[in-house]
Amino acid sequence: MSDRVRRVLGALPWLVVALPALYQVVLLAVAIKGRVAYPYDLEWMEGGLLHHALRIQQGAGIYAPPSADFIPYLYTPLYPAILALVGNVFGLGYTLGRALSVLSLVGIAAVAATQLLATRHAQPRIGPPLGGWLLGLGLFAAGYPYVEGWYDLVRADTFFLLVVTAGISGLTGWSEQGTGWRGHARVAAGGVMLALAFFVKQTGIIYVAFGGFIVLVVNWRRLPAYVAAAGAIGLGFVALLNSTTDGWFWIYTRKLHGQHDTNPDRFWASFKNILWHFPALSIVIVTTLLVVLATWILRRRFPTQARPFMLWTAAYAVSTLVGCVGWSTQFAHFNAYMPALLHGALAGGAAIPALYACVTKPADKTRERVAWTVAMLAALPLAWTCWTARWEPKRFIPTKGDLAAGHRLIARIRSIDGKVWMPSHPWYVHLAGKTPRVHRMGIKDITTVKQGGKPVIPGKVDRLEDMLRRHEFAAVFLDNVDLHNRNEYSALNQNYRAAIELPGNERPRVYTGAPVVPVSIWVPALPATPPAGSHAVFDFETSRWDGWQRSGPAFGNGPVTTALPGEGLVLGATGRYYATSLHGGAKASGRMTSPDFALDGSTLVLHLGGNDDATTVRVELWVEGASVAATGVPRPGGSTLREATIDVTRWTGKLAKLVLVDDSDRGHLILDDVWLR
Repeated sequence: MSDRVRRVLGALPWLVVALPALYQVVLLAVAIKGRVAYPYDLEWMEGGLLHHALRIQQGAGIYAPPSADFIPYLYTPLYPAILALVGNVFGLGYTLGRALSVLSLVGIAAVAATQLLATRHAQPRIGPPLGGWLLGLGLFAAGYPYVEGWYDLVRADTFFLLVVTAGISGLTGWSEQGTGWRGHARVAAGGVMLALAFFVKQTGIIYVAFGGFIVLVVNWRRLPAYVAAAGAIGLGFVALLNSTTDGWFWIYTRKLHGQHDTNPDRFWASFKNILWHFPALSIVIVTTLLVVLATWILRRRFPTQARPFMLWTAAYAVSTLVGCVGWSTQFAHFNAYMPALLHGALAGGAAIPALYACVTKPADKTRERVAWTVAMLAALPLAWTCWTARWEPKRFIPTKGDLAAGHRLIARIRSIDGKVWMPSHPWYVHLAGKTPRVHRMGIKDITTVKQGGKPVIPGKVDRLEDMLRRHEFAAVFLDNVDLHNRNEYSALNQNYRAAIELPGNERPRVYTGAPVVPVSIWVPALPATPPAGSHAVFDFETSRWDGWQRSGPAFGNGPVTTALPGEGLVLGATGRYYATSLHGGAKASGRMTSPDFALDGSTLVLHLGGNDDATTVRVELWVEGASVAATGVPRPGGSTLREATIDVTRWTGKLAKLVLVDDSDRGHLILDDVWLR
């Protein structure tokens, strides 16, 4: 039997034990296949990053004073710059951005394999390193549902992982290879790569320091070359970006970013979230670390095959700290844990050949069998972890209904004559052939001030309030989260009115991160024009009850501009104001009596909403001092105003009053636009 055949047969048990890991990789591939070409947001900030890339393509830049047109995310620019560059060739869109993340995953797998090949000359068996590599990839794939499917998005995270992982992996070899200036050049290349990681995400600066530690440990004489290269790229590009953006680069990426609150409880909780997410992984890493240290004490050297394990374990420690800091920061999500999930998985996989190398002894068959057994005993719990962490790709894959909903939504946006603003999905506006505007995340970033601190810049978005006051947007599409945070753009509440609640078949869902979904369309708050042959009796376009008589607190001091607590989204009101009896909550009761008006038509039209039944929540018509008719809100009613009519033909020419009645301790009345026709 040839040595090659013997090596292949020796690898078979490791392939078998790694089957659960391969299954995890298949699950990840299935999820990616179902998501990569989806033409709408999988996560609510994807479209905003495409908007970044579009502005770079257009030469507008991304670091500029906050305006209605654009506010950048508080990230460094390399990822959207690459999107813009590649988008010039392949076309800018969701598939391109996700393909970049998928290629980054492939690159990460290749980097991990390179570590395996780097020690192949010292490894008599291919099985343990091959099995470890596959288990590492499987464990990382198993983390996909934990971060809610963040690996394959139009986001910088996975590309950042590739740059960081390739940089710290390469430095271990480059610090030793070559002589003279060639050796220093290799280390300098590592410094350049890790410095560029900072321009993907700011946390790259931590890995720049970690890279310096690697060079210091492996070959300290080359540390000056590393520091010089990393410093030249890092400081040089920061200075260049700052000078070309009048300082806005540093304001966004450092000053505003540093203004976010941090939560100590989330910081400390993150250690458990990361280190004990896969308990078997942490146990294997700690056990292997003790074995490797014992081997060093006994032999005064590390086995060559243990070097990848020591590297990824150190990277795991650094990335765990990065994850704890990241998740403790305001607005952070579980994607902050991605570096720790990756480097922990690679450390766990590298533990298998490291254990084998520490226990085995050349030309000693008994020690070799023991080493094989020890390595397999460490591999089995990792394989079991991959098996028990099975997940369902379908929960991350958009349905045909989502696709159809996206198509209908884009068609609706396209059909609107005029400018459209969609704060949480600016790329949808671009897909409809219109100009995208500022993303809601940008507004949150500049208006959120650290508790007890002072704002870095005035929290105003240039021209946005003016555009809202002047009704420049023909429509504003708001998501469910936007509705709960409308105070972020107060001029919207005062100058726009909810007009349409989007049907379910026009609400494409996101599948990663914050669960935002489009729910309503807002239009300029202009007084309604009565139809031909009609005229307005009351339009409630004032903040006071001038001429009305009040009894009880329910109707407050006047009409309102926005929904009161407990009212929900009010649809169908026009102008800036409408009447509601929710002042003081649903328990409050009261009545409002109108001034006299002439019944100079045949039909009284009221736009009525609210809830409870007509016996307790209603509008009464009084003619010459007597109640003659009433119309109320049938249960369950709601916050959508619907037209109600009263035939007043028999009282034509007489004077009448309206009495708004809320006798309920659980319901309320909404009224707008009373017409006579």
